[in-house]
Amino acid sequence: MTKTKKPGRFRKLWRNRPLRFTLIGVVCLMFPVGCIGVLNAVSGECLRPNAKVSETALPGAYRGPDGMRVTLHPDGRLAVRHWPYDPFLDDERRFDGRGSWAYEATEATNGEQIPEVELSFDGGSLDEDVPTEDQRLVVSGTPQEPVLFEQDDPDNCPDAEFRR
Repeated sequence: MTKTKKPGRFRKLWRNRPLRFTLIGVVCLMFPVGCIGVLNAVSGECLRPNAKVSETALPGAYRGPDGMRVTLHPDGRLAVRHWPYDPFLDDERRFDGRGSWAYEATEATNGEQIPEVELSFDGGSLDEDVPTEDQRLVVSGTPQEPVLFEQDDPDNCPDAEFRR
């Protein structure tokens, strides 16, 4: 005589076809949401302007992508290395130069303050091989660890970040 094993509680539940499809649907819905949550947690968020970073916290040397460097001196002078002529174009021309910087906060349409550093380069003529227009970097990070970045589209993360 062969002894048959009765199905357990979980097997009985699994045999219930509507319940089985409901469980599969719930797992399928939760898995992508879980994956998106993990990816968001791992990738971090984009930099956002931080008006709590004051002008006095900014002086120092910052490193950026492609060997770019900017040094902000406390007296308002600056030095750049391997700096692009136009940060928003794919122009490969770079230069080393000096100039001045100024901190200013502008008000966005939503009322938020957007702190920026305006970079002005000495010379400013095509004969001297430096850009004639000022450039701007948005201020972010914390007062202890300020970060500067180029912001051409607020809906996307910046391409160039400058950290100490």
